Amino acid sequence: MNSILKSADPTIGCEVARARHFGGPLRRIAASLTVFVAIGLTIAGFSDVVQDLDYEALVRAMRHMPAAAIGWSICATILSFAALVARDVCAVRYVGGRTPLLAPFLAGFCGTALGNAVGFGTLTGAAVRYRIYGAVGIRSRDIARLLLFIAGGFGLGLAGFGGFAGLMEPVPVAHLLGWRPELLRLISAMALSAAVAIVFFGPRGTLRIGAFSIAGPSRMLTAAQLLLAATRLTGAAAALWILLPGAPIDFLTFAAVFSAATALGAVSNLPGGIGVFEAVVLWALKGQASPDSIAAALLTYRGIYFAVPLALSAALLAIFETRLAIGHERSRDDRLVRAAAGLAPRFMGVISFAAGVMLLISGATPTFGHRLAILSMRLPLWIVETSHFLGSLLGLVFLFVARGLFERRDGAWWIALALAIASLGLSLAKGLAYGEAGFLSFLIALLLTTRRQFDRPASMLEQPFTIGWFVAVAVILVAAQLIFFLAFRDVDYTAHDLWWQFEFDAQAPRALRALLGAAVIAIAFGLWELLRPPKGLASPPDAAALAHASRIIDLQGRSESLLAMMGDKSLLFSTSGKAFIMYGKRGRSWLALFDPVGPCEEWTELIRRFIGLADGHGGRAAFYQIRPESLPYYLDAGLTVMKLGEEACVPLTDFSLQGGAKAHLRYALKRGERDGLTFELVPPDRVAFILAALETISSDWLETRRNGEKGFSVAAFEPRYLESQWVALVRQHGVPTSFVTVMTTSSVREASTGLMRHARGTSPYAMEFLFTNLMLQLKELNCRCLSLGMAPLSGIESPPLSSRWNRLGAIIRHYGSPFYNFRGLRLFKDKFNPIWEPRYVAASGTLSPFMALADATTLIGRGFKRPKELSNRE
Repeated sequence: MNSILKSADPTIGCEVARARHFGGPLRRIAASLTVFVAIGLTIAGFSDVVQDLDYEALVRAMRHMPAAAIGWSICATILSFAALVARDVCAVRYVGGRTPLLAPFLAGFCGTALGNAVGFGTLTGAAVRYRIYGAVGIRSRDIARLLLFIAGGFGLGLAGFGGFAGLMEPVPVAHLLGWRPELLRLISAMALSAAVAIVFFGPRGTLRIGAFSIAGPSRMLTAAQLLLAATRLTGAAAALWILLPGAPIDFLTFAAVFSAATALGAVSNLPGGIGVFEAVVLWALKGQASPDSIAAALLTYRGIYFAVPLALSAALLAIFETRLAIGHERSRDDRLVRAAAGLAPRFMGVISFAAGVMLLISGATPTFGHRLAILSMRLPLWIVETSHFLGSLLGLVFLFVARGLFERRDGAWWIALALAIASLGLSLAKGLAYGEAGFLSFLIALLLTTRRQFDRPASMLEQPFTIGWFVAVAVILVAAQLIFFLAFRDVDYTAHDLWWQFEFDAQAPRALRALLGAAVIAIAFGLWELLRPPKGLASPPDAAALAHASRIIDLQGRSESLLAMMGDKSLLFSTSGKAFIMYGKRGRSWLALFDPVGPCEEWTELIRRFIGLADGHGGRAAFYQIRPESLPYYLDAGLTVMKLGEEACVPLTDFSLQGGAKAHLRYALKRGERDGLTFELVPPDRVAFILAALETISSDWLETRRNGEKGFSVAAFEPRYLESQWVALVRQHGVPTSFVTVMTTSSVREASTGLMRHARGTSPYAMEFLFTNLMLQLKELNCRCLSLGMAPLSGIESPPLSSRWNRLGAIIRHYGSPFYNFRGLRLFKDKFNPIWEPRYVAASGTLSPFMALADATTLIGRGFKRPKELSNRE
């Protein structure tokens, strides 16, 4: 699951990237091998223990767990998490940051809760901490140092805590672990001495790992980290020790065992060390108490220390999202609250995955007898059988839907909500499972309150499912089967009629059918993923490809082609290398942006190559925002053409402020001067000096719209890209408040507007003031025309003989105005008396243009992501 979570992580800057990716492929291979070895050792370790477990006795032990023990365990958990929050406070102090107290609380509590549930705690905690601390102004490089400080503190505390416990009780601990007391005493002394030595004599200068550097912490902070890590481990160990039946061993002895189990669980890279941790504890305490009661204590501990904090974190983030939705956030913590609410999809993905695991295990275990008796008097047998079978199938689907939730897909959200509602009814119909129903109700409430965070309009099934995800699903199914055999170990599986027993008390056949159905669905889905046509990859361009594309752009006059320099679109060059197509990929759609760039004689071959590339991967080729004069190229290629809208192009050679039609522009200039507005056209070589001001304006503009950057056909705020463009800047009383980037080729024959942003409180005449001055300046530079961009669905009419698309477009434009200001956008551009030129989309097939439009909308809304290769060069 962690590999999926990491794929959804935001880019966290060059310093963090270096820290996280140090070791490259070797680190990933080592991590994968560690997981598989850990799974193998866990199975081997459990093989002997499972034989001694009795399912009914385990359930009975959990149901009769003393309330006082649960209460004290919760108190110990609170102590442990309080130490975790204090550890983050120290880490913030270490990097010299100043944050509201809410920031380290969210980072420490929520980050640890997510790391415990998903595994690779340091890395998943990094994603949470980067979002939280980045929102309160801590720089990326400082966050990287903060993360290393926390990871080092955990290792230091584990060594000190385990070493102290091993030295205090070497004989019983050595007996439990099967070691010689002398060896354990030596290892414990070395660990404790190393921890103390680091506190008093640790490095205080600057440490370097390749290009990454970190300053050594002070002695006071190092000692605080040791103390807080020890407190955290003490609380965690006490939370489990209190639940053990009759305290079979003293606390110090158990603390040493707990330290060894925690260390092995962390090394295993499994979520929360699950399986490895339990195997070590069960093996170490074998003979000290009943295996059933120890297993019950371990399961209860998992619920208190792992599940409850995760649920509380998700609920807290849902509350933040609700506050944002109703507009009750405080201005001081506005960014922090937004950043915290943005973490909700990750937590919802984890909780949905847990819901799937719960439903699968519920389907593999027997129902309590008295509940089954109640059902037999009120429901027919076929409803109980069907509910049990469908409940397990929906549990399996939950495991796959969780990935879509990680990636904020709205399709995954709708499926998860439907699954949760359906499973809620099935959990009651199959066995009056009130605990399941409560958890599913909690999940439904969280999904409803976090709806706005799932804003990527994307199909659930179009996403790539990695091998790691299928392995995780397979492990869950195998675990469910093992639990099934544990719960029904007395059943005669050689009986031929076992599969066909349909009775209220025939629970083993019912569970067996449910597990088989889930396994068949999982295998079928895996085969479908394996056998369907390869989707192909739209690899981002490297620096050499962008440099080659830049040279081609300079030789022609289409200024909008400079969007290729954003680096977020793939490039396909012609055989001669004189022309290229920029494109993106979404689902089965291969979407080329604009016409090919380069000499027209290269277009036919390049268009056919692109269509063949898409067809070879089972996809559809589409060309987005093409010009009317190039339509014959696409019609000859057999593509279907539809009108998208119209683009506003202002002829600058005839542009002036004379005449009555331009009175409003003359007024905008005069009113802007009275409001203290000044205009400046900044050349590319001077943009770096105003970049910080531009970023402030851009951030404020994004916050007012509660939206992220767009991508594909829309320019985004990307510093390296901005530094290659002209920038039209407006200041109000000397303070930068508005800007527009201007794309021009070296010949400056035509120009196109790119990024347009303005800050809150800017004069309402600022944009008219800006564009009017910009056009006058470009005219002096002998620029022929300025493109103001497209007006979607503009110029699409619905006369009696028009196509279905024209009629549909007219309906969307008419009834969609409350949601998108189609008319207002055109009216603003009409102020400058532009020439409206039609733009089209061409795609293969009759319905493909509609699918291509939907996928293009998704590509634009998915936002800008700078390729890692280019980011690492900075």
